[in-house]
Amino acid sequence: MAPQRERKGNPNALLDVGGRDDDGDSDDDFQTSRVSFSTSVTSTTRRRIMVPSHISPKNKENKPKKNKPIICQKSQSQELKKLHVLRNVDAERKRVGHCVNYSSRNIVHYLRNVTHGSRPLFWQYQSLNTPVMNMTKLFRIHKTYMGFDRRTTAIAWHPTIPNLVTVGSKGGDIIVWNFERDGGDPRTTLVGQGPGGSIQALQFDGRSNGSKVYTVSIDGTLALHDFLNGDRKNFLKTGDIDHWYTSLDVSLTAGVIIVGDNKGYVNLFTIDGEKLWKERLHKQKVTHIEFCPRIPWCLVTTSVDHTLKVWDVRNMKSRTSCLLSHTHEKPINSAHFSRTDGGRLVTTDQLDEIRVYSCPSFNLSQTIPHPHRQFQHLTPIKATWHPLRDIIVVGRYPDRNFPGYVLNEPRTIDFFEASTGKMIYQHIDKGYCNKIVSLNLFNHTGDRLMSAAG
Repeated sequence: MAPQRERKGNPNALLDVGGRDDDGDSDDDFQTSRVSFSTSVTSTTRRRIMVPSHISPKNKENKPKKNKPIICQKSQSQELKKLHVLRNVDAERKRVGHCVNYSSRNIVHYLRNVTHGSRPLFWQYQSLNTPVMNMTKLFRIHKTYMGFDRRTTAIAWHPTIPNLVTVGSKGGDIIVWNFERDGGDPRTTLVGQGPGGSIQALQFDGRSNGSKVYTVSIDGTLALHDFLNGDRKNFLKTGDIDHWYTSLDVSLTAGVIIVGDNKGYVNLFTIDGEKLWKERLHKQKVTHIEFCPRIPWCLVTTSVDHTLKVWDVRNMKSRTSCLLSHTHEKPINSAHFSRTDGGRLVTTDQLDEIRVYSCPSFNLSQTIPHPHRQFQHLTPIKATWHPLRDIIVVGRYPDRNFPGYVLNEPRTIDFFEASTGKMIYQHIDKGYCNKIVSLNLFNHTGDRLMSAAG
C-alpha cells in the first residue's frame, strides 16, 4: 500500500502519493512544478528600448547583456552518474528477463517473478530466508532429557518421522525418543558399557519405522540394534582397544553403508552387512564421512590430517585416487552437504573456521571466522544445515584470542547465510544459558531443533 499524507486545510482529506486530489493539483513528488516567471519593466529596460544602439555604440551600458551559461561541474558529474545508473538498470532488467523489482528482497516479488516465468535474482532468493528465520527466532526449549551420566556424542533424526530422534552418549547409552508420544522420558533406552563404549556416530535404518539404528563405537564395533526385538548384530569388530570406528553414513539409494576408523581406513558394506572393500584413504583418523544426496556415487571424507577429500565410490583404490582434496589449517571435525539440494558443503575445523564449498565443483565459496575451539572433554562442535534453506547452524564457544571477543560473551547458537557468510541470528535460551552447545541438528521439516549442551 502506498503511503499517504495529510492535506493542508482539511485534516480529514487524504492525498495519495503520485495521484491527484479533488482540486486537480498534481503531486509535486512525481511531476515537475509549473512555475510562471513575470518580468517587470525597469528603468534600465526602458533605457535599452528608448536609446538605439547606433547612437552610442561605445557605451557599454546601452549594449544588451549576454546571458553567459554557468557550468556547474558538480551537477554535470551527478547527471552523468544518473545516466550511467539508468543504463545499468535497463541492462540488468533485460538480462534477467524483465523481472520486476530486480533489487528487491521482498518474497512477494520473488513469487511474482516465478509465476511470470522470470528468473529471480540473488537478493530475491535471499528473501526466502526471512520467514524461515522468523519461525526459528520463536524457538524455545520444548523437552529436555538428562538421563545420560556422560556427555552426548551423536544425534540423528529419522528421515521420515519428524518427532523421532536417536541420541548416543560417551558411556555407550542410546535412546530412541519420540518426544511427542513419550514426553520427557523415552520409552526405548539401551544402557551402554560405560567407559570405552562411546557412541561416535549413529543413523536410523530408513527401512524400519524407527526401531533399528546403526552405530559405530569406541568399543571397536559397527552394529545394527533392533530395539523392537532387543537384538544386536555386529558387522565389524576390531577386538583391539587401540582401534575403533569413528564415522558412519548409510545410503538407501545405493544400498550401502560406509564406515571410517581412527587409523584412516574406510570400509564399504552392503546395507545387510556384506563387506565390499577396505582402503586406507587418510593418514590419520577419519572424523566424518558422508554421501552426496544429489550424486549417489560421490563421497566426502574429513580427517585429523587436515584434509577434506572427494571420492568416486566406484573407483576407490588408494588415498591418491581422490577426485579433489582441500587442506585446512587445522584438523576437520565434519563436512555436511546442504539438505535443500546438496549444492553446498560446510566444513568445521577444530579452532575458528567454517568453510563453504560449492558443489559439484567443490570450489571454496565462503570462509567464515567463528570461535569453536576444541579440547579433550568437549564433544567436537559441528556446523549443520537448516533443511528448508541454505542456512548454517553452529554452537559458539567464545575465545579471548578470537577477534572481536567481548567480555562475558554468551555461548549462543549462531545462524549464518551460506551464500554471503553473514551472521543473521544468535539464539540463546535460559534453559542452557552458559553451556557450550556442541551439536545442533534440525529434523527434516525444520520445526524442531535438537541441541546437545555439555
